[in-house]
Amino acid sequence: MFRLSVLVLNLLLVSHEFSAGTAKIEIQPLPALCNGYCFSTLKPVMEYVAIHQDKWNTCTEILANETRKDQIQLNVQLDALKADVSNIKASQLSKDEKLDRMEQEQFAIHESLETINRYLTVNLDRTKLQLEAIKNTMDYKKAQMDGYFSAIIGIQCVQPGFEKIGDRYFYIEEDVELNWLDAQAKCRRMGGHLASIKTKQEFDAIVEKLDDSKSYFLGVNENTKTGEFVSAASGKSGLYHEWGPGEPHHNND
Repeated sequence: MFRLSVLVLNLLLVSHEFSAGTAKIEIQPLPALCNGYCFSTLKPVMEYVAIHQDKWNTCTEILANETRKDQIQLNVQLDALKADVSNIKASQLSKDEKLDRMEQEQFAIHESLETINRYLTVNLDRTKLQLEAIKNTMDYKKAQMDGYFSAIIGIQCVQPGFEKIGDRYFYIEEDVELNWLDAQAKCRRMGGHLASIKTKQEFDAIVEKLDDSKSYFLGVNENTKTGEFVSAASGKSGLYHEWGPGEPHHNND
């Protein structure tokens, strides 16, 4: 386009010179005549260029503006892309930091759980020992209480007239004389049975309570075999007996 403008300018200069020298055309040399011919020939082209020059300039400006707009838009998009990349990097860094923090927290929780587990294990073992000691104490106390209750129940169940001789209670009838069968029945009504002596110590302790002028029945018999005395209450043998003169006799009186 610049070359075309130079050409047009040269043509205009030639045209101007040609116009100025029209009065002396008959004396101008051949080159001048050629210039006039060229001008007349190129005039339509020059007029076309002059008419469309503004349009071409406008198109050039429009293209330049569009190019600048596109460049600006590209720059904006590039800046936005850079911002997105920065945000992604920042987000990834934040995620990495969060992941590291989560791993640290998880490790701390694991350590806490291990500590709690060790503490509970130690306390559980200690508690087991304490419970075992408490159980032993309770068993001992229970045995004591059972002994106390047995003693209390034994005392509460003792009928009037019974007295403790050795480790058992005995009722010695001094006022009413009964035969062996009636004496056995009376003992049963009182919740007991005719006594059978277990040991010599028990025999000696009972004898001290008896009247030497009287005879007393024992809860033994030899029903199964003569000469073998057994308990009338349990049927067991192996009892202690020490007979006086003329004893034992086998009547019911």
